Amino acid sequence: MTAIDRTNGGRAGHSNQSPVTNSMVQSAGRLMASHQHQHTTAHSTVVPFMHIVVLLLALLTTASPHVWHPGTFFSLHHPSFVPSSSASRLQSWSTSSQRRPQLNPGTALCSSPDNNQADPAWGLSVGIVGAGPSGLLLAHSLVQSQLPIDKIDVYESRSDPRDIQKQKLAGRAYALGLGVRGRTAIRSVDETLWSAVKKRGSECERFRLHLTSKFNVKLRDREDGVEPSVLIYQTDLCAALLDELDRRANANSESLANIVTFHFDSNITHVDLASSAISVKEGNEDTQKGPYDLIVGTDGANSIVRHAIQTYSPPDTFSFTQRRLLPGCFKVARIEKMPPLLDPDSVGLILPETKSLGITTFVEPTVEGGACILFAGRLPSSDEASATDTDGEEMDLGSILFPHPDSKEESGSQSDIETIKKLIVDQFPLLEGTSGMEDMVQQLLFQRTSVADSIKCNIYNSNSDVTATAICGDAAHATGGVSGQGCNSALMDSVALVDCLLSIYQPTNVSTDTVKTTKRAMLHQSVSSYSQKAVPQGHALYDLSFGNDGKTLPIFRNIRAISSNAIDAIFGGRFGIGKKPLQTLLASSLSSFVDIRRDREKYFVEDFPSDQLLREELGQVYRQGIEEGYGVSKHLN
Repeated sequence: MTAIDRTNGGRAGHSNQSPVTNSMVQSAGRLMASHQHQHTTAHSTVVPFMHIVVLLLALLTTASPHVWHPGTFFSLHHPSFVPSSSASRLQSWSTSSQRRPQLNPGTALCSSPDNNQADPAWGLSVGIVGAGPSGLLLAHSLVQSQLPIDKIDVYESRSDPRDIQKQKLAGRAYALGLGVRGRTAIRSVDETLWSAVKKRGSECERFRLHLTSKFNVKLRDREDGVEPSVLIYQTDLCAALLDELDRRANANSESLANIVTFHFDSNITHVDLASSAISVKEGNEDTQKGPYDLIVGTDGANSIVRHAIQTYSPPDTFSFTQRRLLPGCFKVARIEKMPPLLDPDSVGLILPETKSLGITTFVEPTVEGGACILFAGRLPSSDEASATDTDGEEMDLGSILFPHPDSKEESGSQSDIETIKKLIVDQFPLLEGTSGMEDMVQQLLFQRTSVADSIKCNIYNSNSDVTATAICGDAAHATGGVSGQGCNSALMDSVALVDCLLSIYQPTNVSTDTVKTTKRAMLHQSVSSYSQKAVPQGHALYDLSFGNDGKTLPIFRNIRAISSNAIDAIFGGRFGIGKKPLQTLLASSLSSFVDIRRDREKYFVEDFPSDQLLREELGQVYRQGIEEGYGVSKHLN
């Protein structure tokens, strides 16, 4: 029997998010349409006549290609993440190589024989909701660790990403940028896994801004000695992780037999933290799976696992905020060949011929000479929809590409496809001659208009009176792609969680009667430790993505922040002047988000909390959950 089973199962709460941020799209559309910059950042009081200068400086500020999406260049606040007083680094936060055994190439994943020879009651049963990159890397990390893993069930509402027919015009179509943080997380399993992933993507560090069809500016080139980012479709990233699990299982089926089971094409309807069960919709009936010792939600911005944690948490303990980043919206298409008028080795941001159109195009080179094309725009307001001062053709392009997400319009006819092709080429002449343009337009018509969400949670784990549960990635901290670190930070979360388990979950020679309570206590301590490490990083990344989030710096601090950004954009730390722009720092360094945020304190209205204060706040929330005695007892009554 193959070690990796695939049955029908599901993932609930998935948010089909792109790396593109709707707030960025919102900023871009507003600036081009009205020259009235209202983005709530540290420079929001800049007068309109400076917008052109601000735009050019901002373009330089966000010089890392895989974090570049339409609108990013309008965010000049670029603050940095909160550092701990101990100057914590990503390397120490998310990976602990000294505790993680590195497998030789071709070695099958297996749990530690020593641990598996202990009392069988110590064996772990894990339920993972969400088979995106974070959930799949979590499965890899758990199985290759020295933890006594009995079984891992991974649930996903979408199809197996290797099913080309189902995936062609469906979700996961966008390209992700794996920078140093994502690479480090994947390499924590072993170098072989990273090599398998890297082969599915395209290395790229170059970036060009196309202001018109005839004039462009090179904003970033490859640096000597710097490992480039890898641009990869989410589908291909997930497929690579799955294929590598298969390969390792086949290499040593006995060690992996029946450990990992994937449940695709199903929906999770309920996560019961009282009975440690996951309800899966199978046909017309709900089937309970479990019980599980540990449940992990890697199921996106609309996470059902996060909802379960909230449901089973005492009042005033677990809280989160979720908002749609309106009016920004986007659609993506994948094509087999890079547009012939564009540099095949460079990421390109193309502005429309009519700058007031409010639509931009972002083109990323992908594996085997292909490309991912992203169209970013904004949902029109009722006033804008009725406006008559804009050319009807331009209005038609926006309304055709970006109908409301809840609309149920049918896909276009062949005449619609020809019309849209002409409208696109008229506004983006550099796309003329693109091979497969008709297929690209069809992909756009088949897609729902996507709008990203932001998520911010105060803790990432359940209270100790219910099943040990944790959330990772967008389920815990979504930024809608503003920082370009969504996938990278999600991968780091998975590794950080496994590192906490390795540090704390250590089977001991206790009596069989006490194994259950000791095991439960260790698991809760593990997810609590993970939360204490990951929450500050998530909050810092949120700050770096959204700046002051509606608050305004005093005028002189605002001017100082703009000046500093300008110097960083121009010099980037060269000649000892200024520092690396924020986006470059996020993409190319292992400095923790907390350290980066604190290092840029001057850009923020409020200081980031100290390490001690963060520990106290998180500890208080967790203790309150224990004192309330809420979880299981409430839901059994």
